[in-house]
Amino acid sequence: MGKNHLNATFEEIKKHGYYTKLGKIITVHTLDGKALRGKLTCIGMYEIFLVVKDKEENKQEITIFKNAIKYIN
Repeated sequence: MGKNHLNATFEEIKKHGYYTKLGKIITVHTLDGKALRGKLTCIGMYEIFLVVKDKEENKQEITIFKNAIKYIN
């Protein structure tokens, strides 16, 4: 019988989901219909961190809670 996600090692988990996009430019679509584009810099247990550019082209790191994410491109 195969492993389920509870028995998976951290290395196996990193092959899927958010971890494959770490360090890359992504677009995060939120449940309220907003789209945020930036570089995925860090992944926490409940949040992800994205570096985005504001209107003046300054870089800012923002926190997006995972339960607010609809999908990622």
